[in-house]
Amino acid sequence: MPRFRYFPVSWVVSGRTVVVVGDGEAALQKLRLLTRTEARLVLCGSAPIPALAAFVADHGIIRVAAPVSPTVLHDASLMFVATGDAEEDARLAALARTCGVPVNVVDRPHLCDFATPAIVDRAPISIAIATDGHAPVLAQMVRARIEALFEPSFGRLAALAESLRAIVLDRLPDNAARRRFWSSIFSGRTAAAALAGEDDRARVIALKTLAEAEAAPAPGGKVFLVGAGPGAADLLTLRAHRLLLEADVIVHDALVPDAVVAMGRRDATRIAVGKHKGPASETAPDVAALLVRLAREGRCVVRLTSGDPAAADQGAEAIAMLRAAGVAHEVVPGITATRDIAADHTATGDVAPAAA
Repeated sequence: MPRFRYFPVSWVVSGRTVVVVGDGEAALQKLRLLTRTEARLVLCGSAPIPALAAFVADHGIIRVAAPVSPTVLHDASLMFVATGDAEEDARLAALARTCGVPVNVVDRPHLCDFATPAIVDRAPISIAIATDGHAPVLAQMVRARIEALFEPSFGRLAALAESLRAIVLDRLPDNAARRRFWSSIFSGRTAAAALAGEDDRARVIALKTLAEAEAAPAPGGKVFLVGAGPGAADLLTLRAHRLLLEADVIVHDALVPDAVVAMGRRDATRIAVGKHKGPASETAPDVAALLVRLAREGRCVVRLTSGDPAAADQGAEAIAMLRAAGVAHEVVPGITATRDIAADHTATGDVAPAAA
């Protein structure tokens, strides 16, 4: 599985100083982006172009005409360099590192400590798209597709959640109960009211839903026996993908690819069992007993297996034990390996030509 050169992370800039160095269009583009934050912005430039000078004046950005020095950077959280001069860019990047300030140099990735992604702005929601610096135009194309998925008011949902967070944490101490509450809030009448700009109505509906969630008994656990298919992440069924995102625990064959297991919730517990190369470390009864125990703890459990979960002997034994224990369960078939092979072959058994 390929790995990232850059780790995507959100950096706190509220109330902190961010320095931009440059006199031209590149510096202006960085400032346009940064004015969407709560940072204290400083432009270092001796002769800014008229558009840049006007933007700085209109947005109350501090301008420093003197050369960049450690004094300017003493309280800086980030620095963006956009002089367009290779020698000056390298000097400023070295100065930033000497001062302990992470630096981004426009169009010079070898000098950068971090990269600026393409951003979908639905404040306070932000979606960042990056390509490890390889293809900024591709990142912009992906951004355009994502922009079309979320209406401009989508950030209202996050603002509503922030206003409710403390009371929800106090009244629903159980993590699973909170997750169920938030799922209902973000997909029902509350969300519709918030997106329509009816903030007071959205809050009333949310508090009513919270009271109902507080009074409701904890639901019992359930086990989903999910087929991972032939092993390719893009051959996982839509239902299987959704269940992975909802699971508290993912119990998976050790040979299920990491890319498939990684499609689950980041905070879900992952347990590798059965089907190792060589002798299995757990027997079918061991795995079935584990599923029963986890479900009785009230967990949503996905048992992720290669191929069809009901076809294998281990799957059949797990189903029998779950039924005997009275544990709610459901089989979610995957795409079979034979179906995958058939898709790549003609009726005569020859390998089908690649699509043009």
